[in-house]
Amino acid sequence: MDDDSLLDTLSTEAFERLENCGSDPLRLPEPWKTIVLIYSAQGIIDNGGFTYFFENDWPNHTPYEEFALVYERIGKQDAAIAIRDAVAAMGIENAERSIDERRAYIKRNGNDHNPSVAGWDDDAILGDETVMTSPAGWIRSQKQ
Repeated sequence: MDDDSLLDTLSTEAFERLENCGSDPLRLPEPWKTIVLIYSAQGIIDNGGFTYFFENDWPNHTPYEEFALVYERIGKQDAAIAIRDAVAAMGIENAERSIDERRAYIKRNGNDHNPSVAGWDDDAILGDETVMTSPAGWIRSQKQ
């Protein structure tokens, strides 16, 4: 099976499994958890950078560290570092549970003419087309 077919099959199954576990990606076993988190995060980031990624809550307040870990898992260390650095820049304890504080940070450090927020390096992830195909290599390495 080629990489695209593998990922199509697994992503379909992953999102079906997600519905069956109360939409909590952390309750999914691997590789489905990684696929759900990567596909969900990358879709949001590609649409609006870290501003979109951080401005709303994730289901069940998925910890941002979980997103960093799955990016690392698929070989995207720069993306993982960028997520961790953005969370650290906010200086908010349990940032994934503090929507009002995150939005206030975005408002204080962003501007209306540019969706980027000072101190955030979403360029490490934004528009990286290889993110959506990278899970295939990781999945294949797990089967060996």
